[in-house]
Amino acid sequence: MIRPALIAACAAFVAAAPAAATAAAVAFTPGGGPAKTQIAPGVTHERLERAGGQRVHVLRALPGPRTGVRAGLVGRSPLARGQLGDAVQGGAAAGVIGAINGDFFSFSQGYPSGALVADGQLINEPEASRSALIIPAGLALAVQRLALDGQWQAFDPVGAKTFPRRVFLGVNRPSERGKETILYTSALGQLATPRGGSRFEVRIRLDNPGPVMPNVAITGVVVGRRSGGDTTIGAGHVVLTGIGGAGATIASDLPLGRRISILPAIAGLPPDVVGVLGGGPILVRDGVAIGVAGEGFSSAQTGSRTTRSAIGQRADGTILLVTADGPLQGSPGLTVAEQATLMARLGARVAVAMDAGGSSQLSILDRLLPSRSVARSLADALFVTYTGVVLVPLPSRISPNADGVDDTAQATVRTAVAGRLRLVAERRGGAGRRQLRNRGVPAGELVTPFSPRQLRLREGLYHLTANFTPSDGSPPTRQRRRVIVDRTLSHLTTRPSQRRAGGQLRPQVDVGFRLHRTARVTVRILDSVGDPLITIVSGRRLPAGRHSITWNRRAKGITISGTITVQVDARAHLGRGGLQRTLTLAKPKAQSERARLLARLSGREESPASQSP
Repeated sequence: MIRPALIAACAAFVAAAPAAATAAAVAFTPGGGPAKTQIAPGVTHERLERAGGQRVHVLRALPGPRTGVRAGLVGRSPLARGQLGDAVQGGAAAGVIGAINGDFFSFSQGYPSGALVADGQLINEPEASRSALIIPAGLALAVQRLALDGQWQAFDPVGAKTFPRRVFLGVNRPSERGKETILYTSALGQLATPRGGSRFEVRIRLDNPGPVMPNVAITGVVVGRRSGGDTTIGAGHVVLTGIGGAGATIASDLPLGRRISILPAIAGLPPDVVGVLGGGPILVRDGVAIGVAGEGFSSAQTGSRTTRSAIGQRADGTILLVTADGPLQGSPGLTVAEQATLMARLGARVAVAMDAGGSSQLSILDRLLPSRSVARSLADALFVTYTGVVLVPLPSRISPNADGVDDTAQATVRTAVAGRLRLVAERRGGAGRRQLRNRGVPAGELVTPFSPRQLRLREGLYHLTANFTPSDGSPPTRQRRRVIVDRTLSHLTTRPSQRRAGGQLRPQVDVGFRLHRTARVTVRILDSVGDPLITIVSGRRLPAGRHSITWNRRAKGITISGTITVQVDARAHLGRGGLQRTLTLAKPKAQSERARLLARLSGREESPASQSP
């Protein structure tokens, strides 16, 4: 697995500007790392490279007794967005190990554009012109359009008076029309109902406290009335709000003490549904890609090439969470039609698109993909859960050689229930066994230092195993990770400099590193998006000791400026390990008139076509 490089301001060409501190070296896995990584039993992550440089991240989850998916909010309320990575980290005690972004949402007010049903609770109403993901109890996913048919009616318990049946058009959102009725439920959390001068609302105490569910009627009694909004709901209550003229209707029909019946009906919703996640458009039906779905999206939304996310399911039940990189990550990006083709080729029998662009995110344990300097906050998501023990993948290679790069690691264990954790490291074949942890732990995330120096581990391939016995009596689970302890390569340095040649100062980059043993070394230069510019050294056999290599900053016929990455990998008896540094090179200054004159007199002046840019 490629580990993200640390990007920072680095030393520039010394003739152009004073040198700044170079970025710290980071480790990487030469060749891109394993094609597929197990996240938990039945859950894997795979990075695909497609034609044209398109990168795609696929999280596969096969539902089972311990593995499932659920729709849910990312923030604490349907009116408050949150960070997807924080939601995955905070959901460790509930077994959350990954998530993909959900529906489009209001940028200014945060609420989802379409339906959200989480654990059977209705949180937001559908958008009738767009498809939604349907999650039945058996996790046989479906995609269809839904519409809210919300109804409410005041009633007299003794039947002395009959009231007309009324409608409501929204659930847990701000007003979108000058006249409408909106239902607010306890899913709003600690937030009060939105404020507004044209609002009149009543607070209703429910006869049967509990979450409001689609297609399930609720009854209660009016216990509060007010104008202007800003009503705190509280457990066991709902609020019915009228906007504009609808407020007068509520004020007339619902005095204090009046009984009311509310039916949050969603037409076409199957009875066993536990989750609904709005999105759209539909991408695949019965295994066939749908290029144009005819849903409520503009051509700009569907036809632009950008980062995109989708959710699908294969015929064998495997659920696919797929995010494709976009131009900001150095990939072409996809249109919706291309996204549909991709999902069909991945074997989806059914698939639906989710929000795209900056909202397109896939979070896996402690990683967020695609990589971004700042992640956009989101409204809702589809979460992947696993209730067994999860040992977060470690760096594939640890190099305890005191250069500050992967000298140590952290063994992070996630559990959905309390129990006893035993964490053991042993060398392949059972030698060098060390126990890192053996005690009771609460549900959630536990971090244990893994230091080969402190554990006195020799170089070699090790297995780190987490054995967990739940305290609730459920069967024990375990997970194992491989890690190589290898001191071969260390102390990578990069320094822009210059040399005098033919009366001129010519820019260069000095690359230094140390070998603990003889190894075959390759040194590459990558551009700002990670594509190769030039290979300086290829598989050269070098002895143990300190080495220095100079690059003249020339590649593809020009002098390179801007952000580049220097990669050094070394192959020895423990395989290939690598280090890399990212730095920024300023454009060299133009030659002075005196230098040009001296070069012309000596006959060594470069032609204009080959001068440095």
